[in-house]
Amino acid sequence: MCASLGLMICAILTAGWVDTPPADPLRMFGDYSAPVFSMFSAIFAFLALSSRLTEPAGRPMTLLTSGLSLFLLLLAAVLPAVTDLHMHEAAIPAVAGACLMIQRSAGIALLPARGDRSGLPEAAGSVGLAAGTGSLWLALDPAVFPIAFATALLLSWPCLFDGINAFADRVFYRAAAAAGARDLAPGAFPAVTRARHILVDKAAIMSGPDLMVSNVMAFNNEPRTLLAVAASAEAHATHPVAHALRQLAVQWRVALRTPDRYEPEPGLGAVALLGGQTVVLGTPDLLKRLQIDSFTADAIARSLEADGKTVLRVAVGGRVVGVLGLEGTLRQDAGVAGRALRNEGLEPWLHTNDSLKTRQALADMLGMKTPADAVPGETAADTSLRLFEPGECLVLSLSADRQALELFEAAPSVPERDDEVRPIAVSDCEDIGAFPALKALASRRDQLALRARRTLLALWAGCGVLGATGLLSIFVAPIVFGAALAALLLYARISVAGAFPAPRRNQESQ
Repeated sequence: MCASLGLMICAILTAGWVDTPPADPLRMFGDYSAPVFSMFSAIFAFLALSSRLTEPAGRPMTLLTSGLSLFLLLLAAVLPAVTDLHMHEAAIPAVAGACLMIQRSAGIALLPARGDRSGLPEAAGSVGLAAGTGSLWLALDPAVFPIAFATALLLSWPCLFDGINAFADRVFYRAAAAAGARDLAPGAFPAVTRARHILVDKAAIMSGPDLMVSNVMAFNNEPRTLLAVAASAEAHATHPVAHALRQLAVQWRVALRTPDRYEPEPGLGAVALLGGQTVVLGTPDLLKRLQIDSFTADAIARSLEADGKTVLRVAVGGRVVGVLGLEGTLRQDAGVAGRALRNEGLEPWLHTNDSLKTRQALADMLGMKTPADAVPGETAADTSLRLFEPGECLVLSLSADRQALELFEAAPSVPERDDEVRPIAVSDCEDIGAFPALKALASRRDQLALRARRTLLALWAGCGVLGATGLLSIFVAPIVFGAALAALLLYARISVAGAFPAPRRNQESQ
């Protein structure tokens, strides 16, 4: 970049616009010194961008800028031969072409493009303005054509446009970290802005990973016998229900056996072979699928489910022998987080594989909604895709190591890809309030990007028009570039401070 700027200065000194003694020794290429120095300046600026061309983000704008820069350099070389323009007048497009490449290189270095906005429509407007200007001056005064055309194109060129969103993200990353959200993915803020619903997995709103067995209700045997059968069937399982059963077995000093076979049914329960008999622990859906009558157990379970407890039926040899009630401690701030999410425009939904009555009881406690047509064993991601359009719903769940909360953007699975779905944001388990704050920050970030785009487009368009009329020269291009950066920084400070609050959405429309 320093070499490119140095060559640009040489081009200006040798163009004849500035009468300085040191300029004569620099005219090593004679009358073509200014275009040649401009050409080398553009080449060095392009080399600084060459490593970025392998990345899709920013490549369209960079290639278009390079093409226009080459066109201006060729125009400067052709004009003296086909017109009566002096070389110092014909050199203006060459200097403008070099400036285009320098500004693009500096813009990419300061605001790396992310790729969601190419800037090509805005660039097309700049080209249209310059072409209209050139055509008009060709008809009125051909001698003014190269100056007006090059100046209008340079001053109206949106060199920073495709980096505005990435800049807005970077500004708000620190604010999100202060609110408790970390490890934000590149598209986290746009994903949160688009979403209108959030599906909260039950594990994410529990105060800890452990469940507690609160009810052991045996029909024909002692509760200890029922616990021994259930805990033995789950002797080697690793899910929270198995841990709770084994923990109570230790407290009751119940001896456990090892099952001969264990087949988990995710979201439904498990089937084990213990002492030659089939033991089933699970929901009514699992028992119904295995054609086991659970009418008596269902009647007993209703009162437990009304309290928001997880109820498991235990069947041995095809007959239900008891009911287990399990419960965990809900986070005290879970209900507050649900209201905060709704205030920020996200409708919270509760996902759990419990029975409908248990789901409704928990949802009422937390002020959330629950899907009425839940599919047994369905994951939170599958539920969100079944209920909502892609991009409309986020999923909040507990991490696999149960040490963090993870926010995902629900998207259809692609069988051909083995890539692991990664969260767009993560927080500590105690920072569930980070996600309502993230939604608020995403709205402010969206306002920042929108206002910045409008302001910069107005700045570039105004300067382009002034350059086309001759009121501004190409020498103000660095000033326009600096003014664009200053506008971005000013909007960033105001937006983070909350001076651009996002308009409240009409809750009835959601």
